[in-house]
Amino acid sequence: MTLVQPVIGRGNVKVGPIPTFSLPSRFTCPGATPWCLEHCYAWRFERIWPNCRAAYALNLVLSWNTRRFVKVMHRRIPKDLPAMRIHVSGDFYSAPYVTMWIYIARSSPRTQFWAYTRSWNVPALLPALERLRALPNFELFASSDPGMPDPPSHWRVAYLETDPRANGLPCPHQYGGASSCHECRYCLRPYARQRSRMQRNLS
Repeated sequence: MTLVQPVIGRGNVKVGPIPTFSLPSRFTCPGATPWCLEHCYAWRFERIWPNCRAAYALNLVLSWNTRRFVKVMHRRIPKDLPAMRIHVSGDFYSAPYVTMWIYIARSSPRTQFWAYTRSWNVPALLPALERLRALPNFELFASSDPGMPDPPSHWRVAYLETDPRANGLPCPHQYGGASSCHECRYCLRPYARQRSRMQRNLS
């Protein structure tokens, strides 16, 4: 029997030539705030591009079968793939789904995964997300907007520019410092390593 394959997308202008995996926006975003729903760029793209919406829906349906999803994703991710962006659209919608990505990332130790999530704001999902972000090849950011509380203090955070809490390195792509995530790779590199490098530079 031939298994239906998930749709692996190509990176957009910002991400660059890095494979991506996405789900339908809104329907898979339990941590979304009213601000997020109102300004969701992924939702706008899904309405403009029906093929994109259909591909994300297929990925969602596949993710409902744990064993099959992990199996087909393991086959679709090349063993030598350097990096992969999770959820250009969509989010971690359940604890079992997060656990699937733990299995997938563990089976692809040479691939550096990264994602931004608002699901940290859902108490029932936080323990599974903590396990995911503890993996050495998975960088997980707490995405936030002004309508959300402070993320856990030990998380890497992606604030909006207009959020008064925003600090740290502004996205180099947005300021012309890098052509894409593929060139910059700041978000792909483990935070502990970056923090150590910054401390050395300041000493």
